[in-house]
Amino acid sequence: MKELLRITHGMQDQAGEDALYDYNLEVYEGEILYIQGMPGNGIRTLMNIFAGDCALKSGKLLLNGKEVSGYNRDGAFLHGIYTITAERDLVETLTVAENLEAIRYLPFSGSLYSRKRSTRRVKKYLEQEGVHISAEDYVWTIGSKDRKRLSILKAKMHGARLIILDAMNELYEGKEAEEICSLIQKANREGITFVILTQHYNMLAEIADRIQLVSRGIDLKEWRELSDRIRNVLRDPMGYQQESGKPGSGAGQKCFSGFLGLYDYEWETEREFRNYLVLLRRENEALWNAEIWAELPEKGFVAGRGTVLIQQDSAEKLLMNLSIADNLILPIPRRVSRSCIGLIPKHIEKNIADRFYTVTGVDAAKTEICELDRVERKILSIYRWAASHPKVMILERPYSGFHPEEVQRIRNFLQDLEQKGIRIIYFSKAFDEMQLDCEKILISHNGRSAKMTTPITFFSTPE
Repeated sequence: MKELLRITHGMQDQAGEDALYDYNLEVYEGEILYIQGMPGNGIRTLMNIFAGDCALKSGKLLLNGKEVSGYNRDGAFLHGIYTITAERDLVETLTVAENLEAIRYLPFSGSLYSRKRSTRRVKKYLEQEGVHISAEDYVWTIGSKDRKRLSILKAKMHGARLIILDAMNELYEGKEAEEICSLIQKANREGITFVILTQHYNMLAEIADRIQLVSRGIDLKEWRELSDRIRNVLRDPMGYQQESGKPGSGAGQKCFSGFLGLYDYEWETEREFRNYLVLLRRENEALWNAEIWAELPEKGFVAGRGTVLIQQDSAEKLLMNLSIADNLILPIPRRVSRSCIGLIPKHIEKNIADRFYTVTGVDAAKTEICELDRVERKILSIYRWAASHPKVMILERPYSGFHPEEVQRIRNFLQDLEQKGIRIIYFSKAFDEMQLDCEKILISHNGRSAKMTTPITFFSTPE
């Protein structure tokens, strides 16, 4: 295969801990390359280099076999290198047509812009690609799944030879992942090369021609095909032993904690979680009563009837302008006070806060939300509802967006809750999590046709 891009002995330390040290990479024309590294291991810096936002401090960058100096964003565009990042690829306040066509009418192009002509062109293009999105819709009205597809189509529309896909904070699970994978494979068959950069294992690895693992800014290991052993390495890179080439002691082992898993490959993340559970219960009443036996809170409430629903964005619902103690007491339904106002006395508020620090291991010197790391915020957002000892807690994708070592901290906390008598049920589209966590798994298809299985049965059955 023809070499498209090469980095030899690359070094860049301007990003501090997220630096590259003697990093090497080859990208060949027509391949899908998947690169994974833990946070702080150089992946973000590598993304910035590809995008032209920073240059190598030492080492060489070669394009089509020729060394390039002064590589920047304009240089990337001229070489057909298109970087897709969630933060700046699409402009939310512009329509789909304006986003996909804007680059044709840059000041130096000399072309006159016609909104109607542009919209017609984009509409025809989307129809040809089999994407059912209106060219006149504003991007801010479109779901995250369709935005990812539009980003790839935008790059393709403008002649990208190499697409760098930022998958740092995306899990790419279930049906959404399958659709993105299909779009990538279609573009790849049409001659576009892909480099996928991520900080945690996701389903995009399944379509890769080559897989590279990066550790401490160095290309640690590379594989040309995916196997169960390699999946375990990618799921638990911290446990990987470079000397033996085997996963660490904890990788790939089943350690059922007794959680019940809800797995729905077709579930769309934009759907409101409680509505999904209502549908699941209605369509599978007998199975719900036999296996889940949880009463859902009233509409508009998080807790009630012995059940608490913890949404994926629970940490974002903490009030940053209030202290940790204040956030802890907000969910308490009955104020402990003789007054009609119902304020909680300071000594009780302190006892509640002290117990939080004792149970979770959070440093008691931290009193404000801004002092907590993101795992501690997630734990706080769960603990403040668990403190009232509900019978069941149903969590929506509790590990979403977290890295493996962070996931383990959350997992340990949930296991502690279970040992204290709270039944843990959680929804996920990442089946590898369920292999580690769940004693039973309820599989459904967009809330319908549910059936119960065990991890052993589930993972031994070909997809």
